[in-house]
Amino acid sequence: MDSRYLRTVLAQWATGVVVLTTRTEEGGHHGMTASSFTSVALDPPLVSVCVASDSTTCRLIRSSGVFAVNVLGCDHEEIGRRFATASATDRFAVGDWDIATTGTAVLTDAVAWIDCVVAACYPAGDHTIVLGLVQDAATPRPAAPLIYHDRTYYEGIAR
Repeated sequence: MDSRYLRTVLAQWATGVVVLTTRTEEGGHHGMTASSFTSVALDPPLVSVCVASDSTTCRLIRSSGVFAVNVLGCDHEEIGRRFATASATDRFAVGDWDIATTGTAVLTDAVAWIDCVVAACYPAGDHTIVLGLVQDAATPRPAAPLIYHDRTYYEGIAR
């Protein structure tokens, strides 16, 4: 299977947009936009994210042992784009960020955020499936979600 063609096919799956955040070795914060996030279990409370195995994000999540999932609202397109751009100098300069229980950054006006410790990491091709044990979570505000489909952002259906 040609990977470029498969990417085009998979882009037809509409998904929500999240920003994954974690801590750096120096005590700072790092983040990236992702669409590969899912709930796994309620007891114990588990979620999963998939990140490229050779990425800075994967290395930092493994070394810090923590990450947060910030669910973006329809008005967060700028944040989604900023965290998806490798050349962004200070990704956290946009948005109002707070620090969660594990020390990860959480967006104060996210639709939801989930703060996790790493429960396990599983290799999966060129990616790593990171299983997170939920430590804390919040729904700061009700809002339509930011949706990603066919390499384009869309506002979700309003409530």
